[in-house]
Amino acid sequence: MRVTKPSWVEHSVGEKKGRCPIYSISVHPDSTRIATGGLDNKVKIWSTLPILDEGAEKDEANHKLLCTMAAHTGPVLSVRWAHHGRFLATGSDDTVCMIWGIDPEGAGRLWGSEEVNHENWKALTRLVGHVADVVDLAWSRDDSMLASVGLDSKVWIWDGNTFERLRKLDLHQGFVKGVCWDPVGNYLATQSDDKTVKIWNTEDWSLVQSVSQPFETSPQSTFFRRLSWSPDGAFIAASNAMNGPVFVAAVIDREGWNSDISFVGHENTIQVAAFNPRLFFRKEDQPGRATASCMLALGANDFSISIWRNTLHKPLVVLKEVFGRDLLDMCWSNDGYNLYACSADGSICAVSFYPVELPELGQPELTQKILDEYEYKPKRGLTRAASIQPPLSITNSFGASAAPSSTVVNVLQPRKKNSANRRVDLSNPASTSRSIHPATNDPFAAPIQAFGGSNGHQASTAQMFEDARNAFSNNTANGDSPGRAGSKRKAVFGEDDARAVRGRLMSTAQNDNHPVEVLRAPRVSVQGGSTSSQRQLPVPQIQSVVRAALSQEEGSAYFQAQNSHSPDGLTKISFVKDNQGRWVDYASSSVLALAVTNKVCAAAHEDGSVVVYSPAGRRLSTLRLGSVIYELQASEDKLLVVTSDCQIRVIDTRSSKALISSVSISHLLDDSSTSSNIEIKQCLIQPNGVPIIITSQPAAYAYDNSLSDWITISSTHQNSSSPLTTTSTGIVGDIESMTRSLWKGKRRDNGGEWWTESMTMSHHEVRIAAATLLESKEGYQEFISAYINYLGNEGFLERAEEVLRELIGPIYKTTQPSDWADTVVGLNKRDVAKALINYLSKTNRGGELAKEYAVLLGKLSGDGW
Repeated sequence: MRVTKPSWVEHSVGEKKGRCPIYSISVHPDSTRIATGGLDNKVKIWSTLPILDEGAEKDEANHKLLCTMAAHTGPVLSVRWAHHGRFLATGSDDTVCMIWGIDPEGAGRLWGSEEVNHENWKALTRLVGHVADVVDLAWSRDDSMLASVGLDSKVWIWDGNTFERLRKLDLHQGFVKGVCWDPVGNYLATQSDDKTVKIWNTEDWSLVQSVSQPFETSPQSTFFRRLSWSPDGAFIAASNAMNGPVFVAAVIDREGWNSDISFVGHENTIQVAAFNPRLFFRKEDQPGRATASCMLALGANDFSISIWRNTLHKPLVVLKEVFGRDLLDMCWSNDGYNLYACSADGSICAVSFYPVELPELGQPELTQKILDEYEYKPKRGLTRAASIQPPLSITNSFGASAAPSSTVVNVLQPRKKNSANRRVDLSNPASTSRSIHPATNDPFAAPIQAFGGSNGHQASTAQMFEDARNAFSNNTANGDSPGRAGSKRKAVFGEDDARAVRGRLMSTAQNDNHPVEVLRAPRVSVQGGSTSSQRQLPVPQIQSVVRAALSQEEGSAYFQAQNSHSPDGLTKISFVKDNQGRWVDYASSSVLALAVTNKVCAAAHEDGSVVVYSPAGRRLSTLRLGSVIYELQASEDKLLVVTSDCQIRVIDTRSSKALISSVSISHLLDDSSTSSNIEIKQCLIQPNGVPIIITSQPAAYAYDNSLSDWITISSTHQNSSSPLTTTSTGIVGDIESMTRSLWKGKRRDNGGEWWTESMTMSHHEVRIAAATLLESKEGYQEFISAYINYLGNEGFLERAEEVLRELIGPIYKTTQPSDWADTVVGLNKRDVAKALINYLSKTNRGGELAKEYAVLLGKLSGDGW
C-alpha cells in the first residue's frame, strides 16, 4: 500500500492565495483524472498519473492541472462524474447544479488568469430547483437519473439524459447532506440533519422507510453526512451515527432496514462513507450474493481514514492524522485499487493498493451478475442503452447547443522522467496496466461498462485519447506537439514583475550553502522593570545565519542576517528577491530574529533594539525595548514583538503607531491547578493587528483592544467537554485544530443536567466572538448560522431573539447619538439577520419567532407598517 499527498493539488482564495478547503473529490471512471471542488468557487480537474507515479510527477511534460472551471458563484460542495464519463455534475453554495462536458475545441489560457487549460470542460446546462446550498449529488448506476440534495431540505431528481426535473421529495425536516442510489435501481437513500436516513422507492417516489434509531444523539455540526450503498445492494453505510457515546458508521440492512450493526473505532464524528465499487470473493467460494463481501472506507473528524471488510471485526487499515482538519469527501477508482480523499485543510491524499494485497478482488462482471439475482425490472426505461446516436443535445446556460463531439481534443501525453521520446500507447494493454480500448467512429456508440476494470475503460474516453493520438501524430523530435494542443506559451507576468527595477541594486554574495551554527548566547541580560519573581521567556541563541522568507503566495524573496563570530564584529543584513540582492545594511549588534512580508522587514538585535525597514530598505524606525526579544512576527504591515519579560507589542508600521503598546502575557502562562510549566507553542498576528497566543495547556488567547484584555478562543475545558467537532473554517478552525492536537486528556461525556446543551451553546458563542475579533468573515457566517440553527431546533428561542435584536439594532430614530454599528466583520448586520431568520424559519421550533422578526425587518426595510 502507498499513501501519497500531492502538494500541488490545491484550491486557493484571497489576496494571499492561501489554501482553502476542498469540499469534494471524484475520480473519472477511466481513473485518468480526478475532479475537485473548493471554497474558491472553482472546479478543477487533475491528472492522476503524477499522483500515482512518482517518476511521472517529476517530469514537467506530464501536466498536473488539466482544467479549471469557474462558472459557479459560490463554493463548490459536490463533484460527481457520471459512470459513463461523459458528464461531470457539480453542486454549489450558489444553489445551482451544473452539468459539464468536454469541449474539443476549447483548451488554452484561462481568461483573466495565468492558468492554462490543457483540456476544456464547458458548462452544458444549469439545473435550477434548489433555493439553498446544494450539498451532495449522486448519479444512478445506469446514469438515467441524477439526484441532488441541499440545505433547503429538498431532494430533486433529474433526468440523466435531458436533465429535466422529474420529482421533488420534501419530507425531510432538516438540511439534507448526503445521497446515494441503490445499485440495483429500486431505491434511493438520503441522510439529513433531522437525524434520519430515508429510503425512497424509485418507481413511485414513495417513502419506504425512515431510519432514525442510530442517529438520535448524533451531532448536527458536521458539514456533510455522506452515505454509501454497497456494490452488491445488500446494505447502506451511513455516517454520523452514534452507539451510546461512541461515534460509529451505521449499517442499514436492505432486508427490513434494520440498523443493528455498526463500524466502531473512530474518536470523532464520521462524516464520509465510501464503498469500493468492486466485490470480493474467496477463491474457494462460488461467486454469488451469499459469498460476496465488500470493502468500505470511512473518513472522520479525527483526521483519520479507516478501511474495512464487512466480513472482519477489525479494520484492514487505519491511517491516522492524514489531514490537519476535517475529512470532507472520499471516492474509489473503478478498478478498486485507489482511494482518494480531500480535506478542509486544502489537501488531498491517494491510498493505493497493490494487486497482491487484494487477491480476492472480483471481476466487474460479477457485480452485475449478483445484482441480476434481485430480478428487479425497472418500469422506467433506461436512457443509457447502447446506441449509435449520441445523447440529446443539451442547452447550456447561454442558450447554445452543446452536443458532444468526436473531433480532436486536447488530451495529455504522459511521459516518464528522463525519457522525453518515450510515448505511452494508451490503446496497447502491454504499455500500461490501465490501458484503454480503442473506440469506434462515434464516441458514444459502444456499450458503456457499469464498472471499468483495470484493463479496460469507457469507450467514450477511449475516443478522446484516440483523437489526441491523431493530433500528436506529427510530433517534432523532442516530443512536443504542434498547434494549440501541445504548444506552450511563456507566462505573462504582471507589470510590476515584468519591468526592470529602476536604479542601482546592492547586489551581494550570499552564503546560501554555508552551514548554520549556533555561535553563543546573547550577552545582554533582561533589562527594564523586570524582577526575578516574574516569568522569563527563553531568548534565541545567536546563530551564524538568520533568515526569514516570504510565503509562497507573496513571492520569492528572503531577508537575511549574517552574524559575526566575534561579539564585537559587524552584522550584515540583506534583502534578496528573485535571487538578486536588492539592498544591504550593517549593524553593530547581532541579530536574534527576523520577520518579513511584502510590506515590511524587521530585525531584532542582541542589544534589545528592533529595526523596521521598508521593502526598499529605508529605515522606518528603531525601537529600543526594555528586554531582549523572544518572538518576532509580521502580517502585512503589522509587527508583533514578544520580549523575554512576557511583554507583547503590536506596531502598525505604515502609520508608525502602536496598536498595543505593552501588555503582559505572564498570567496566561500561570496555572495554580498544576505544577508543570505552561509554555508558548505559537505566537501569531492577524492582518488586523490582533495577536494570538497558543499555549501548551492547551489554550489559545487573542487580545481585544476594546476590552484591554485577553479573551479565550480555545481552552482545555472546551476540548474535553464540547460535543462540537473541530471546525473547518478560517483562522478559528486552524487554532482549534492546533489546540485539539495538543490536548492529550480524556473526554468528559457528561457533567450533569443540561450538560450537552450548555457545552454546545457556549462553544458556538466562543467561536462567534473569536471570529468577530479576528475579523474572519467566513468563520463568522458559518458559526452564527450553525448557532441559530441549533437554537431553533432545540428551542432556546430567548437566545435566538437576543441575537436577532443585536443584529437588527434600534428600530426608532432618536436625537441621541447611537453607539450601534451597522456592520460586523464587514457584513451589514441586517443582511446577516435576514439570512439567520431564513435559517430559523426552517428549524423545528423557531418558525414563529422567525415570522415575527421577518415582518419587523421587512418594515424596517421600507415595506411599511
